[in-house]
Amino acid sequence: MATEIPYQVNKAKLIEKIAELVRKRGSTVSPTCRDESDREGMRVVVDLKKDAVAEVVMNNLWKMTPLQESFGINCLAIVDGRPQTLSLSRPCNSSSSTGATWSPGARSST
Repeated sequence: MATEIPYQVNKAKLIEKIAELVRKRGSTVSPTCRDESDREGMRVVVDLKKDAVAEVVMNNLWKMTPLQESFGINCLAIVDGRPQTLSLSRPCNSSSSTGATWSPGARSST
């Protein structure tokens, strides 16, 4: 069961990919994959066969579907009057140590 999906992953395409894996590999997943989402939240349920090991199936789904995605970001900020590309932790540290303010997307009023 998945209750969260990564940013920019289409739920319908994810369910199609799981169904395609079941058809191609004949895995330990039974052929039913249900979308039980409602206004309370997102929920995709994959039924397993009796002899299936849930952790193994979940690890295979992580590897072969877009359930796990990564993407890069550029954190560009003005530090001491000069543009710099910062690591993700640096904006928090630099604002407290130098007194600079950190506001992503803020525009100068000058």
